[in-house]
Amino acid sequence: MRVAIAGLGPIGALIVRVLYERQVEIVAAVDIATDKVGRDVGEVAGLEVRLGVPVKEDLATFSQARPDIAILATTSRFPVVARQALPLLMAGIHVVTTCEEAVFPFPLYPELSREVDEMARTSAVAFLGVGVNPGYMMDYWPAIIAATVPRVDRITVERRVNLSERRARLQEKLGAGEEPATVEARTRERTIGHVGLTTSAHLLAHALGWRLEDVEETYEVLVATEPVPWHRGTLAPGKVKGLRQTVWGTVAGEKRLQLVLEMALGLDHPGDTVQIDGPIPLHVHMAPISGDWATASIVANALPRVLHASPGLRTVLDVPPMVGHGDTSAKS
Repeated sequence: MRVAIAGLGPIGALIVRVLYERQVEIVAAVDIATDKVGRDVGEVAGLEVRLGVPVKEDLATFSQARPDIAILATTSRFPVVARQALPLLMAGIHVVTTCEEAVFPFPLYPELSREVDEMARTSAVAFLGVGVNPGYMMDYWPAIIAATVPRVDRITVERRVNLSERRARLQEKLGAGEEPATVEARTRERTIGHVGLTTSAHLLAHALGWRLEDVEETYEVLVATEPVPWHRGTLAPGKVKGLRQTVWGTVAGEKRLQLVLEMALGLDHPGDTVQIDGPIPLHVHMAPISGDWATASIVANALPRVLHASPGLRTVLDVPPMVGHGDTSAKS
């Protein structure tokens, strides 16, 4: 399997490291950062070896390298990743992306979704959006759990993330360190916070066979009341430490789907919880996972499934279940 990758930020670098460990051939790499262009992709990814693949700045190099699959770890917005993907699909290259909105883009971007789907079908390749959230913890995983009960009347998914243990860029993406009034204004403008919570709501509802009549999303700015650790040392009280985002999905006139995502510095009791109400109630909790490594691993585990997927714009519900990768090397 020949793989090309665009976007060598924190997630892209981890993907390269996972692929290298699995001895997957990386044939091309692209990034627009001037401090990465021209360097070996192994060096950029933090490996101790060079892979003999210099980082370029133009996606056109992918077609020249002729990969089987291109990984796009470049953006959170579907319109942007679609523009990047269409020429690759036209060239007969499968595409896997970490773009949050690409995990289930149909409700938000119906016309563009059709365009991507038609191009992929015409070229007999697949386009798939994957990740840990959306794409797994708040949609795919709850849908799998729901298979163990006869009926779902209502479902609540809560994800709690301690930002103090996550990368600096993610902390700042959630407003950490800013003034509350500034972040409040940005929540009203929808220019801050996690991208993809409504995407998760639509994907989960689709998996359960529900039609969402309305989706409502709210933001709550979380302010530190005591010093908490962050990437610059210690955050002072009075500063923003994170956000709580909540999405309600209305089905048959009732709010039957709720997603709660709380990401904050110094957060106690992190983890993921699913509560299913129905004739056989179910409550499942998972201890915190490493979000960045989870995304990189999910991408790597998706690659062989995409190679054999039906052509078109696909979701995680359309490909065989992604499972783990066991170490087959000899141990002393």
